Amino acid sequence: MAGEGMTISRRRFAGLMAGSMAVAAMGGLFGCAPESAATSEAKKSFDYDVVVLGGGGAGMSAAGKAAEAGAKTILLEKKDWLAGSSSICLGGFYGANSVIQRNYGITDDTPESLLEYFMRRNGDKLDYDVQEFCAYHFGETIDWLAEDLNVPFQEKPLLKGSDTVPRQARCLNSGMDALSAVHEWALDQGAEVKYGIAGESLIVEDDGSVSGVIARTNIGEAIRYNAKSVIVATGGFCRNHEMISEYMPDFASISTEVGVGSTGEGLRMGLDIGADYIGHGGVNGILWCPAAAGQSKLIDKKALWVAPDGKRFENEAGQTHDIFYKVAKFDGTKFYAVYDQAMVDKLEGVPANDFKIGMEKGMFAQGDTVAEAAEKLGLDGAAVQATLDAYNAMAEAGEDTEFGKKAENLLPITQAPFYVLTMSVTSHGSFGGYRVNTDFQVLDTDGVPIPNLYSAGEVCSGTFIYDEYPAGGCGLNWAYTSGRFSGENAAKAAV
Repeated sequence: MAGEGMTISRRRFAGLMAGSMAVAAMGGLFGCAPESAATSEAKKSFDYDVVVLGGGGAGMSAAGKAAEAGAKTILLEKKDWLAGSSSICLGGFYGANSVIQRNYGITDDTPESLLEYFMRRNGDKLDYDVQEFCAYHFGETIDWLAEDLNVPFQEKPLLKGSDTVPRQARCLNSGMDALSAVHEWALDQGAEVKYGIAGESLIVEDDGSVSGVIARTNIGEAIRYNAKSVIVATGGFCRNHEMISEYMPDFASISTEVGVGSTGEGLRMGLDIGADYIGHGGVNGILWCPAAAGQSKLIDKKALWVAPDGKRFENEAGQTHDIFYKVAKFDGTKFYAVYDQAMVDKLEGVPANDFKIGMEKGMFAQGDTVAEAAEKLGLDGAAVQATLDAYNAMAEAGEDTEFGKKAENLLPITQAPFYVLTMSVTSHGSFGGYRVNTDFQVLDTDGVPIPNLYSAGEVCSGTFIYDEYPAGGCGLNWAYTSGRFSGENAAKAAV
């Protein structure tokens, strides 16, 4: 069989898709071993124009684009199914002048205005050319997915980040909508997609150029893949505690909900041959409901949120990034949402079930007063009561003089019984990795491209994202956009 490993047919893929979503154990990262040992051990060898490591949105886009350009292309994914954190995300793509905006009547948003927004968020901290590239191509990627690949999107673009323009195009169901469509399209272009094979090391010639990959199957067989271009699209490293402690020490103690394969070996392969690392100590964080084991609607911006000391700490309707960074420094990385009975009475469907689970597990507490409920969770009841009293006074006055919460979200919480809900934060991606240019060539520590080595997605996210996440959907669009163009450029160099 060409390329060895396991090939998944379209029919089998349809079945595996459901299984992969159920287990939610996604990742496209690769084990690491000394090149000399692995190279000598490899008894089989295959020749390709382009080898792609990692089967998430970035890698699949890269493989498809490389094959579309006429390159003999293979993608290697270490898991036995379609993987990558892009398979378990909500599926938001942030971009300007997209077909989703235009169809909704937003016709005056431009790449220029998006670039201005990126520069306001990142200033001169990052490569201007990369920021400009993203501003001008993110909308194109949304159009490519929606119009060329028929990915289903929600009709209404969502407002994310601190700008005033709704730019996030959200997949109809989840990120799997986009990933499954790109997978199907990549196969149609002629790309080979092999599962159960993990890259171990890059093959480097005496002149420093990359000429292939040593990989290993999930039963331990070493295989050599010779290639004219290699694209590393192996995701982040949030599940590698050693690397998080090294590169992002402020977040070493928080939990993570990324794919189980996000362990960083793909990044290490490049660093081992002199690739430059760029990162600024930040992670992509989300607010998390432990009772729901997910991003529950119980994390309601109309509730009152307090820190472990019982005091309010942020505008509950503010930027997720700002809230996440504060909670990440709290003891136990927990915060607490205060509800009253009126809020609970409005719950239905999934949030209502999440609430029931939280009460049953003792993660939520009820009391005739908020102080009573808070004390059941080990909080200072008097402090929480004082915070709620002050909050209600501002709500009655219609002005949040503490954190500037808008009046429509500033509602009195007065109807007993009261509830205190334990909430938390979790990391959802690492902002750091290979430094790349706008051709998505991996640069060495002198800023010079390493011949024949390209990268896409989270493994090179530090080039685009500083320590602050610009807006929800930027990371996913970075993955697919960098995948598209790394694939095209790698093929152009190889064919």
